[in-house]
Order: sequence, then C-alpha cells, then structure tokens
Amino acid sequence: MSQAAKDTKDTMEDLKSTAKELAGDAKEAVNDAVSSAKSTAHKVADAAEDMADDLADKAKDTARSARRTASEAIDSTGRHLRNADDEVNPLIDNLANRAQDLAERSINFWADNSHRARRQINTATDATTKYVSEQPGKSVLIAAATGAALATAFFLGRSRKK
Repeated sequence: MSQAAKDTKDTMEDLKSTAKELAGDAKEAVNDAVSSAKSTAHKVADAAEDMADDLADKAKDTARSARRTASEAIDSTGRHLRNADDEVNPLIDNLANRAQDLAERSINFWADNSHRARRQINTATDATTKYVSEQPGKSVLIAAATGAALATAFFLGRSRKK
C-alpha cells in the first residue's frame, strides 16, 4: 500500500473518530437541553401552583375576615337594636341569617375557585411536561425565546427607571 493510501486511510479514521465524538457531544447537548427544559417546566409549574395556593389561602383568609367582621358588625348592630326595640328581633335575625349565608357562600365560592385553579395548573403542568417530552427541540427554543424576552423586558424596564 502506498504512503498516500495510508495517509488517506488514517485521515478517514480520524474523520470517523471526530464524527463519533461530535455525534456524542450533540446527543449530550440535546439531553442536557431536554433536561433543562423539563426542569424549567417543573419550576414554572411549581411556582404557579405555589401562587395558586397562596391566592387560595389569601382568599380564604379574606373570606374568614369578612365573615368575622360581618358577624361582629351584625352582633353589635343586633345588640343595639334589641336594646332599642324588641319588636325588631325577627328582622335582625333574618338579616343575620342572610349575612351568615352570604359569608358561607363567599367562602365556598373562593374554595371552589381555588380548587378549580389547582386543577387547571396541574393540567397545564402535565401538558407542558408531555410537550417537553414529545418536542424537546421546540421546547428548548421556546424556553430560550421566553428567557430572552423576559431578560429584554427586565433590562428595558430598568433602563427606563434611570
């Protein structure tokens, strides 16, 4: 075999080895990107779920506070009215029952909305995770574009403040 043929063969083997290394590096980069996208999706979903939980807790606290305040106001008003005229008792009781009913409906409303929001967030989380698993390339591009948009908005907002 001539020297040129040996050199060509060595060059071909080097090219094959380099191509294998590049393919391995590309596969590793894609796996890292998919893992990063999944992690980001989980973080976003967890943050959204935490926000929904906080919102639900605040709504419940607000409803409880409103109920307590309404109850105290009704109790106070009831005492004053009973002292003034015992004939008004049926009306006061009716108003108190209506206020109590309204407070209970408000609490139930906020609890139902909280539960509904949690379900929607969980559904969105599952859909996002499924999409990331099925479309890792697109997911990485979407995550990168979203990050770039958020960073741009952040820096534009900061530059306007100065």
